[in-house]
Amino acid sequence: MIVHIVDDEKFLNKTIEIFESIFPNQNYFLVGVEEEMGFYNKKEELIKLTSIEFVEINSKDYYEKFHYNVDKNTLVIFHSLHKTYKLKLITNIQAKIKIAWYFWGAELYGLNPKINNLLPLTQRVYFKNLPFWTYIKKKVFSQLKKQYYWDLFKKALKDKVDYTITNVTEDIDLLDEFTENNSKRGWFTYYSSDMNRELERGSSKKINILIGNSSSETNNHFDAFQLFNEKNIQGKKIYIPLSYGDNKYRELVIKEADFIFGEKAEPLVDFLSTKEYSKIIDSCSVLIMNHKRQQAYNTIMIAIANGCKVYLREENTIFKLLKREGFYVYSIQSDWSKSTEIEMLDIKIQEYNRELIRKLYSTNVVRSRIKAQVLEIFNE
Repeated sequence: MIVHIVDDEKFLNKTIEIFESIFPNQNYFLVGVEEEMGFYNKKEELIKLTSIEFVEINSKDYYEKFHYNVDKNTLVIFHSLHKTYKLKLITNIQAKIKIAWYFWGAELYGLNPKINNLLPLTQRVYFKNLPFWTYIKKKVFSQLKKQYYWDLFKKALKDKVDYTITNVTEDIDLLDEFTENNSKRGWFTYYSSDMNRELERGSSKKINILIGNSSSETNNHFDAFQLFNEKNIQGKKIYIPLSYGDNKYRELVIKEADFIFGEKAEPLVDFLSTKEYSKIIDSCSVLIMNHKRQQAYNTIMIAIANGCKVYLREENTIFKLLKREGFYVYSIQSDWSKSTEIEMLDIKIQEYNRELIRKLYSTNVVRSRIKAQVLEIFNE
């Protein structure tokens, strides 16, 4: 039995789908629920599919179910380790039990106090508009808290984690620059080409632009908006996904987008279905992700599959990954300013990128690699 330590969030369905297709009836999913947030997923439907329990984190019931299921099995997979309750759990796992950790990104970019994910303009606007005590909390207390949990994370990585699994090995390279890492490297991703199935490819109206993926300040929206100072955006809509993240930051972004783009700005503040979101991506010729850190991987891949011209920052590990794998993606620092026109990606390059996705990330390829990886951990 594989024990999965997961949260009640958007990748839960995909996690179940992957592991139940590869190892049917051999998984137990302990889903951490934050009571004040309510349920994200449809609990009753998922309970019918697999062995799964939804339990409030930090409760006595959660710890009892965790130890009961982990202690009698041989492999536990933590789907992310950035939440503090997971860092406390991992320290109490017996040495005989194998631990694999799927590296989401926030463990490094969110906990490490030495990493600054913000670009200058966004940082200035964001902190300037915070209420005084919120500012003090973020600049002082949150840094102290970060350091505490970063130290816990480093200890877990050194003493407890057997495998760090991700397809973005560049993240592990960066992680190793900051801390001792005794885990072995493994491969895993939630993404596969079947996630593109809602796309209506072949649209002749690929003229719009999509910026960012959330109302998190790590999108660096304010610096991204400045990229359009000398660009021709006549007849284009500027879509800005803001359906989750920081509410105060969302308000600032909407105000700035309205000031710069006027009626061309299209903030997306409500959660959209996959089909609705896919239609928006299908109308876009360009995707701009101005993150310094790894973020929005699935959205980026869906956009590439849809023929978008994707611009990323060079320091972003996803940019490095996609270049290594052979995809045509473009640098915000080096490529964006080459023309005042915002041009659609050449049709031949669009098809090349799609074919590469089919080759590297087809459902069969992804599941085969994950199966081999898990069996390697079991058989070590």
